[in-house]
Amino acid sequence: MKTTELNKSSTFLFVEKSAKLSYVELGLDSQNFKQPKEYLQPESLRLLGELAVANILLSSSLKHKGSVILQIHGKGPISLAVSECNYKGQFRSIVKENLKKYAREKQVLYSFKELVEPNGGGLFVASIKSLEKSVNTYQGIVQINNRGVDFSLEHYLNNSEQIKSWLRIFVENDVVKGILLQALPEESEVDRKSDWKSMIHSLKQIKTREIMGKNLDILLLEKYRKEKLIRTKNFLPVFRCGCKREKIVTSIRQFYKSEFLSESKPNHPLEVICEFCGRTFFIKNKELSQTSHG
Repeated sequence: MKTTELNKSSTFLFVEKSAKLSYVELGLDSQNFKQPKEYLQPESLRLLGELAVANILLSSSLKHKGSVILQIHGKGPISLAVSECNYKGQFRSIVKENLKKYAREKQVLYSFKELVEPNGGGLFVASIKSLEKSVNTYQGIVQINNRGVDFSLEHYLNNSEQIKSWLRIFVENDVVKGILLQALPEESEVDRKSDWKSMIHSLKQIKTREIMGKNLDILLLEKYRKEKLIRTKNFLPVFRCGCKREKIVTSIRQFYKSEFLSESKPNHPLEVICEFCGRTFFIKNKELSQTSHG
């Protein structure tokens, strides 16, 4: 079975406890992540998978047509990791390694802190972008929690967004899985606290080997078979890159001076490769010299 066939995500509503539970299962293969595995360190690919799963979990909560963008700006062997996922579960991700800081001559296992902020200073950025032009892009920035992607995002949700959340991500071989529990507005704060603690305790009782060895849909439905669960969303995450020739031309026009265009050879188009999907565009100089109306 291809790992992409494992791709799935669902969200359930706990009716009596004012909370929702989401999960994601994702394969670490070339259909989901277009960067060649042979050119990435195992830790980089793992981080990329964790960020993508976290992103899909967040995007599953979108109430409008838009997308969630998660970024890690590191100061170690990884300088940047980006993942974007829209409300349909279509995602794309990329990681950039700082080759000068990677010890490739020997087997070295890096912790999350060593990867992104060995001496501090790493940043975690979350953005919510709407397709509606009237809605501005929201962005939140926090310092990276050195315990990992899930703890960093959990800290962000609880402290910056004031959304009571519990998030864990699990990786084994070529499969990444994530579980996100979030509280919903409730009238009784006392009941919320007691229910919240019991739900977290219940999730913590699930062994990692169970999470990685079983279908999460079946596992969670079995565990909460006595609860009144309502499936509110169900989709198959899929890689989809939104790169377009028009977008690339517009972007290049913003920083390419007309003097450069006049000096360039008209018969030598500019080669642009999308870092997310690897698609190659050959942009002719006359396309760049035209005005947006021309």
